[in-house]
Amino acid sequence: MKKLSFRYKIGILALASIFVAIVSCQDEYDPDLVTYPEITVDGFSPSEGYPGSIVTITGSNFGDRFEAAKISFNGELVTEFVSYQDNIMEVRVPQGATNGKLSVQVWTHVKDSIGSYAVKQLPVMVSAQSENGSNIVFPGDVVTIVGSNFGTNATALGITFNGTAAEIVSVQDNEIKVTAPEGFATGYIDLTIGGSTVIGSTVIINPTAAGDITPYFLANTGDVEAGGLFDPDFDVLVPDNARYGTQGAPWVTNQAIKNKTNGDGVKVGGWGREPWGGAQPGYICFETWGSTPITDGKVYQQTAYELPAGDYTLSFKYFSENKPISSVHMIVAEGDGIPSLAGLATSIAYAETWNETPIDTTSPNSGDVTEEINFTLETSKKVSIGLLVNMAGADARAGYFKVSWIKLVKN
Repeated sequence: MKKLSFRYKIGILALASIFVAIVSCQDEYDPDLVTYPEITVDGFSPSEGYPGSIVTITGSNFGDRFEAAKISFNGELVTEFVSYQDNIMEVRVPQGATNGKLSVQVWTHVKDSIGSYAVKQLPVMVSAQSENGSNIVFPGDVVTIVGSNFGTNATALGITFNGTAAEIVSVQDNEIKVTAPEGFATGYIDLTIGGSTVIGSTVIINPTAAGDITPYFLANTGDVEAGGLFDPDFDVLVPDNARYGTQGAPWVTNQAIKNKTNGDGVKVGGWGREPWGGAQPGYICFETWGSTPITDGKVYQQTAYELPAGDYTLSFKYFSENKPISSVHMIVAEGDGIPSLAGLATSIAYAETWNETPIDTTSPNSGDVTEEINFTLETSKKVSIGLLVNMAGADARAGYFKVSWIKLVKN
């Protein structure tokens, strides 16, 4: 076996060292081995803006690798380069930027300050409401946004309703008026300015969108989950633990429905609770025991706004011990009020409830029933939703009916 001479060993080691040095230079930048040209900065623009806005820096010898650059706004490093070339770069002002110097470093060359940059305060949206003074907004309504730092340049702003662009009507530094767009989904208003987006704190509700619209058009309709929880008119709930009373606002109750007498001797009716089994929530309730019949009794409320043209489903949950000589109808009618029994055909839609319990008994009864009424409006209009009650007294020798909740859905 031949042995390598000492000089050959030295030669091999030298070649290996050169190879390692070459590979190292290719894989990693070493400022001690490579000298990069000094950078020059000609200027930057704009000199003020919001966090998220874009600043353009011009000069020379920036190279073509943005990883070599460190740009900071008063010490806050840029995290996004929009574009980068040898003589121009575009950077996005970081969210934590404050007023102060703009610094540029490329490789080992540092320009500690190329000038001052003023960071504007982002707008603040305090409130937003429609012409009706609420956060219920119909497409086409003018919405007033109140806040600060909006400026006065409408072209610098972008407003969206949960992602749907809105038309700006006017801008003042503390107020913006916009037109609610068609088809927007219920959600928040977003304001975009100079690359930054500010999200409002007020939920804007589109009552024309499909879904459960009960809270926007009706009130005091009971709790779908718990059942009951209708509020009475507390002024006539005497004593305050009375079993029967009158429905609270916005329900309208006619005199015919008031077949009970409160502790002050005042006639009441249309609201009740079940005292057995502990405290019970209130219901829309009618009872004709004790020869207290009801003829064309009415409990109803009108929608707070016009319902837009379209298809709807009114659903309600009820329990009935009514007899065949009694009837309770849930009615949807145009305008303010519901018809009497003789005019039932004039309503938009109605449903007759269970009345098959035999006279002088309480069973069989309906049990808990959820009923649906589907109806269509060809044009926008206010409607009234309510119950028409005709329940016999002595002849039936027992009549009882209650509603646990009511819900209105736009299909």
